[in-house]
Amino acid sequence: MLEKTLVIVKPHAVARGLVGKILQRFEDMGFKFMELKIIKGSQELWDGFYPSNEQWLENVGKKTLENYKTNNLDIGEKFGISDPISIGRIVKSWLVKHMSSGNSVAVILEGNEALNKVRIACGNTLPNLADPGTIRFDFSSDSPSLASDEQRPVFNLIHASNPEEMRDDQRAVDYEISILFSEIGG
Repeated sequence: MLEKTLVIVKPHAVARGLVGKILQRFEDMGFKFMELKIIKGSQELWDGFYPSNEQWLENVGKKTLENYKTNNLDIGEKFGISDPISIGRIVKSWLVKHMSSGNSVAVILEGNEALNKVRIACGNTLPNLADPGTIRFDFSSDSPSLASDEQRPVFNLIHASNPEEMRDDQRAVDYEISILFSEIGG
């Protein structure tokens, strides 16, 4: 099934000179590059790009709480709170600040089963849990613990549209593309 999806190479990966290596992975998989754009987005752009609904914030907060528990760390010591939604808001603010800190490269890819295959190629959003051979495993050794210590998002190199966030595969992709590839979007 021919699908399109969005990939964003994040500022820390651009700064490390990984754009070519990351995009080469998708080209090697046979995906067609439909559009490519360098984006230096404002905090407002990225704040609108990443969800602010309670479900998304709670999910981010719960992942952070789980990581702290797994690593026997005190969440209260770092965040001063234990509410998942509030923690999700803090992590989102770090992400928005990071994404607006430098250039990103956004690419619309098209190919057979692009949504699923691209997400598999990227690997787990937490590089320390990603499978060998995935982009996040091969090019990042970051972890949520280190990121929280440094009060920043996890440097996981790449964003790939996640249909599960909207429960509607192509609608989620189309929404993200409309933000980044519209005339006013960046």
